[in-house]
Amino acid sequence: MRLKTCALCSTSLAILTLAAAPSFAQGQSATPPDPAVQAQESPADAEAGSVQTDGAVETGGQDAEQGIVVTGLRRSLQSAQNLKRNSEQQIDAIVAEDIGKLPDIAVSDTAARIPGIQVERSGGEATRVLVRGLDRDYYTTTYNGREIFTAETRSVALQDFPAGAIAAVEAFKTSSANLVEPGLAGLINVRSRRPFDFKGLEIAGSVWGVYPNQSRDFSPNANLLIANRWDTGIGEIGALINLSYTQLHYQDSIRRHGFFIANLAGGRAPDWPEIRYNEATRRRPSINGALQWRPSPGLEFYAEGLWQGYREEAEDRMWAQPLWGGTHSNVVFRDGTNAVESGTVVNPGAPGETWGFQGGTYRKTDTYQFAVGGSYDAGPLRISGDLARTDSTFNLETESVDYEINTNNYTVDYVIGSPGGPGPTLQVSGIDPANPAIYNYRGFYEDYLTAKGKDWQARLDFEYEPGFEFLPKIEWGVRYVDRNATSERGDRYWNFTARACCGGHAPIPLSAVPLDYRLFQSAFRGDNDKPFPRTWLAPTYNSIRKNLVELRQFNISQGTASRSNTVDDPERDPTRGFDINEKSYAAYAQLGFRFDVGFPVDGNLGVRAVKTKERIRGTVTAPGTAPTPVEFDNNYTDWLPNISFRAQFTPEFQLRFAATQTRTRPTFEQLNPALNLASPTPCSPGASDCVRRGTGGNPFLKPLTSNNYDASLEYYFARAGFASLAVFRRDMRGFITDTTFEYPDPDPVTGQPLLITGPVNTRKARIDGFEAQVSTFFDFDFVPQWAHGFGAQANVTYIDAKADFTLFQDAPTAANPTNEVTQRLRIPDVSKWTYNLVGMYEGGGFSARLSYNLRSRYPEGDLDQRDNNSGDPYTLQGSVRPTSRLDWSSSYAFNDNLTVFLDWTNILRNPFRSDIVRVNYRAGVMNGENEVFPLVYRFEESVVSGGVRFRF
Repeated sequence: MRLKTCALCSTSLAILTLAAAPSFAQGQSATPPDPAVQAQESPADAEAGSVQTDGAVETGGQDAEQGIVVTGLRRSLQSAQNLKRNSEQQIDAIVAEDIGKLPDIAVSDTAARIPGIQVERSGGEATRVLVRGLDRDYYTTTYNGREIFTAETRSVALQDFPAGAIAAVEAFKTSSANLVEPGLAGLINVRSRRPFDFKGLEIAGSVWGVYPNQSRDFSPNANLLIANRWDTGIGEIGALINLSYTQLHYQDSIRRHGFFIANLAGGRAPDWPEIRYNEATRRRPSINGALQWRPSPGLEFYAEGLWQGYREEAEDRMWAQPLWGGTHSNVVFRDGTNAVESGTVVNPGAPGETWGFQGGTYRKTDTYQFAVGGSYDAGPLRISGDLARTDSTFNLETESVDYEINTNNYTVDYVIGSPGGPGPTLQVSGIDPANPAIYNYRGFYEDYLTAKGKDWQARLDFEYEPGFEFLPKIEWGVRYVDRNATSERGDRYWNFTARACCGGHAPIPLSAVPLDYRLFQSAFRGDNDKPFPRTWLAPTYNSIRKNLVELRQFNISQGTASRSNTVDDPERDPTRGFDINEKSYAAYAQLGFRFDVGFPVDGNLGVRAVKTKERIRGTVTAPGTAPTPVEFDNNYTDWLPNISFRAQFTPEFQLRFAATQTRTRPTFEQLNPALNLASPTPCSPGASDCVRRGTGGNPFLKPLTSNNYDASLEYYFARAGFASLAVFRRDMRGFITDTTFEYPDPDPVTGQPLLITGPVNTRKARIDGFEAQVSTFFDFDFVPQWAHGFGAQANVTYIDAKADFTLFQDAPTAANPTNEVTQRLRIPDVSKWTYNLVGMYEGGGFSARLSYNLRSRYPEGDLDQRDNNSGDPYTLQGSVRPTSRLDWSSSYAFNDNLTVFLDWTNILRNPFRSDIVRVNYRAGVMNGENEVFPLVYRFEESVVSGGVRFRF
C-alpha cells in the first residue's frame, strides 16, 4: 500500500513537472533521437555509435538554433540522454565529460549517481555496487558488450576499471534476447574508446595527485591516451592505446563493538569494544588498446586488448578491550531500560584478554582480455562476430601478528552509547601503549588463496531488414562460452597465548619476535569522541612481509605446531578448493515490430535459449581417512523470453513497457562439492537420528530465476533536458541460503543418510520500486542569459525488497524440538530510499558540479542465527543508519589544450554508523522487545585531488 501511495505521489509530481516543461522550453524544441548513439548490445554493435563527448570527435560542435557552445558537461548529458532515448532496452547511462574525465575518481562512485543503483563505501571509494537491491553476484558485467569477470567470480568489481579509460557506463534495467544473459538485477556495460571515435591523431592525458584526510599521504596518478587513424591503400586503419595508473593510501578509522550482546554491570550491552584501522595502499595499473580496419564501407574488423591490475598492501590493525569482570562504577543506564550506556571498570577481564593484531596482507589481481571481431553490412543483412579470451588470477597472502596485553591493572572509561548517538568509545588509563613490556606474542595467522578464471567466448549475430513496415528487423544469433574456475586455499595458526583456557603457552614477549616495531600514525580526524589508545606498538608492514621465513622459523622453534609446520607457504586445504568447468551454448531469435495507432509503437519480441553443462570437482574429507576426490556433472537449459514496446505519443513523449525473464547462476564457490564429514555416530539402525553429518557446498544448485516487469514514462523537452518515471517489479525464486539438506547419495562408509549443512535453493523474493529523475540545463527563454550556464539533476529511487528467510533449521533433538520458522524479511544491504541531487555550471571555460547523495537506513549483512536448538534462539544483524555524502568536481580550460581540475569527495565527512539488533524468538515467534545498541562508527577518507588534463 505504501509503495502505491509513493508511486502516486511521484506520478503527480512528474505530471506537474511535465506539464510545466513545455512553457520552460519554448524556443528550445527537442532534437530528434540521434540514430548513431545507442546502448552497446554487442562488441561489434555498429548501431551503438560513439558516445564521445570531446571536440575531437564527429559529434562536437555548436547548437546553431540556440547559439550555445556544446562543451564537456552539457555534451556528456546530451549523449547520455540520447543513449537512454534511442536504446531498445530501458537503460540509464553516465558519459565522460572529456577524455579521462568521468565525474568521479572511480567508476563505482560514478555508478552511484545512476537511478536504481546503491553503493557501499570504504577505503576512499565505492566498494560494493547494488543494482535495484542486488550486488554483483546477481548482475552481469560486460566490457564493450563482452562478458568480463575477476578470477573465480562471475563478474568484475566496477572500481577496478580505471575511470580515465572509460567513455561511458551503461546500466541495462531490462533485457532483450540479443544481449549477453543479464542477471536477476540487470547488466552493467563499461564502454571504452576506439580509434574510429576520433577524427585523427589524438594525444590526451591527465596527471593528478590525491590527498586523503585520514592517512595524509599524497599519491600520484596519471592517464595517457594516444589514438590515430589513417587512409591507406587497403582501407582506413585506426589504432589506440590507453595507459592508466591510480594509487591511494587510505586509513579508515573505526570505533566499534564485537558482534554480540551480553550481561554487563547489572544490565545488557556489547562488552568487547574495538579500535580498528582499515589501512592500505591500493594501486591499479591498467592498459587497454584497440585496432580497427575498415577495408570498405560496411566492412570492419577490430582487435582489442585489456589488462587490469590490482595491488594492495593492507596493514589493518585492532585493539580489542574487554569490559567484563573487574569492578564497575559510574554505570549509566538508558532511561527506563537495563541497557548500559556508559561506565567505568577497574581491572577489566584478565591478563591476556585484551588483544589485537597487526596485518601484513598483500592482494594481487591480473585480468587480461583479448578479442577479435568484425561486422559486415550488406544492405538488408548485417553480420557481426566476436571471439574473446579472458584470463584472470587473484592471489591473497594474509599475514597477521597477534598480541595480547599481559596485565589488567588499569582502568577503562567506556561509552556503549545509544542508537543514533556518537557510537562506542573508550579511554584506557593506567598503562602506556608505547611500552613494549606490556605486550606478549599471542600467535601468527596465515591464509593464502590463489583463484583463477579463464574463458573462451564466441558469438555470431545476424540482423535482417525484410523491408516490411510492421516488421523492420529480424535478429538471430548464437554464443558459446567455455569457462574454467579454480580455487586453492590454505591457512594455519601458530597459537602462543598464555591464557590457560586457550593454549597456556609460556609467555613470549612481543619484543622477542624478529620484527621491527613502531607507534603507527594515528587518525580519527574529525572525531569529537576520539578513543584512547589511538596508536600502539605494532610491527611494521615491511618487517612482516620481508621476514616471513625468519618469522615462521621463530614460531617453529617455540615448540607449538600449526597445521603445516614449515617455513614454506601454508599447504593448500583440499576441502576449500574446487575446479569447475562450465560450458554454455546460447541461441536467440528476436523480431522487431512497428505499427501505428495514431502514434507510432515499436518494440521487440524474442527468446533466448541457454544450455549449460558443468563438470564440478572437489574433495571429501573425514576424520581418519585420506582426502577423496569427487566429481559431479550437471546440465540444464534456460528459456528466457522477452517482450518490450515503446509508444511515442509525440516526438518528445514516450512510454516503455517490458516483460522479461532472467536468471543468475550460483557462484562457483557455492557449487564447490568439497565436503567435510564429522566422525560417524553410533546409533541403532532405523533410528531417526541415525545419520552422518557434514558441511560443504552444493554442486546440485540450480540457477535463480526472475520474472521482471518494467514500465517507464519519458519526456525529452530539450537537447540536454528530460524527465522520466519508471516502475519495476521482480518476482524471484531459488534464492540461495545455508541450511541442512540430505545429500543424494548415502555415506559410503556407514551407509547412513548424509545430512549436509550448506547452500540450497529455497527462498522466494520480490522487489518492487520506482525511479524518478529529471536532468536539464536552464536554457529557457524566460531565464536570464547569465543563468543559462547552470543546470541540475535530481533522482529518487524507492525499493521494497523482501525475501523468505527460514530461521533456526538445525536438526531437532528430543530435548530441544525445532524452532524453525519462515518469515518474509527485508533483503540485506538494500535501502528503501536513495536520493541524488546535482548542481552544475559551465561557462567561460569553467565547469563545476556539486553532487549530494543520501541513502536511507538498511539492514546490514545476513541474519546471524544463534542458539538454534535452545528454548530461546535469537538473531543478530547490523542496521545501517542513513548516510549522506557531498562531492565537488571542477575544472578550468585555459584553451583547447590545457585544463586544470580540482575534485573533493566526501566533503561532509559524515561517519558511517550502524547498530546491532538482537531479535529474540520462542517457539517460532518473536519474543519481547528487540535489543539495539550502536555497533560501528567509521570515519572514512575525504579525498582532495587536483591536476591537469592535456590534449594535442
